[in-house]
Amino acid sequence: VAVGHWYVGLVMYGLGDFAAAQAHFGQMISFYDPQEHHGPCLGIHGSDAGVGALAYDACCLWALGYPEKGLERREEALALARELDHPFTLADVLCYGGCVFDRMRRDARALKDNAEELIRVAKDMALPSWLGHGIYFRGEAMVRLGKVQAGMVHMREGIAAVEAVRVRILRTGVLCALAEAEANSGLPEKGLATLAEALALVEETVERHWEAEIYRVQAELLHMQGEDAAAEASYLGAIEVARQQAARSWELRAATGLARLWLEQGKGEEACQMLAAIYGWFTEGFDTPDLMEAKALLDELSSA
Repeated sequence: VAVGHWYVGLVMYGLGDFAAAQAHFGQMISFYDPQEHHGPCLGIHGSDAGVGALAYDACCLWALGYPEKGLERREEALALARELDHPFTLADVLCYGGCVFDRMRRDARALKDNAEELIRVAKDMALPSWLGHGIYFRGEAMVRLGKVQAGMVHMREGIAAVEAVRVRILRTGVLCALAEAEANSGLPEKGLATLAEALALVEETVERHWEAEIYRVQAELLHMQGEDAAAEASYLGAIEVARQQAARSWELRAATGLARLWLEQGKGEEACQMLAAIYGWFTEGFDTPDLMEAKALLDELSSA
């Protein structure tokens, strides 16, 4: 029964229903004792379901607006995964509780470290899908650390490696980050085409856990192109998706972008009211990049 909750949680997470996913992962976590259940709780592909639930739960907590609780959960998952003598579980946790969580919270250095460890584990155990993801995540970290061109080479290498083994999970978010990198390298039109591919994949696969971020990045790129009406529509689309998913962290990030756009358009009062409403919901994580940026913009709006 507990492993059944884990499977349902995975499906709900992929669909972007973070609250439902977290509830199911919580059922798995409450049941799981690593000493008693390691082995009998092996889930999909042989990964330890109890440890995996901790990793996925961390991502859900971040999305739902609890970045500190999510970080605590991810540290618990990584510590336990490293204690167990089960490389596939470690690879699974390094991917989700490590790399995916790091990119959610915009921690490029942690992303690079976890990606490098994922690559080592995947090479040692001949796990081609995890290796491809590790290479891709290493490239994304490099881009976010300023090595855009070199990072994009690794990103594309990782994407090709994952495609070669016919794995599509996480691809929507992967394409979203690639689009950002393309825009940062001076190719916003190519980035927009990549985002269109990502959105088509969202509709085809119903993988929606990164959907709000795809619309937000689309808005950023449209704004770079001077298409502010379309950019505003994309920001609003990102906020609407995030609200449907109760994904407060995605909502805050999109609201901050929209508030900047409105400020440029002379709509500072509306921007302040909109951003203050979502920022005021948070009770933790005030030292994280998203909340610090939102607070700085609110201060600017208040003094304008």
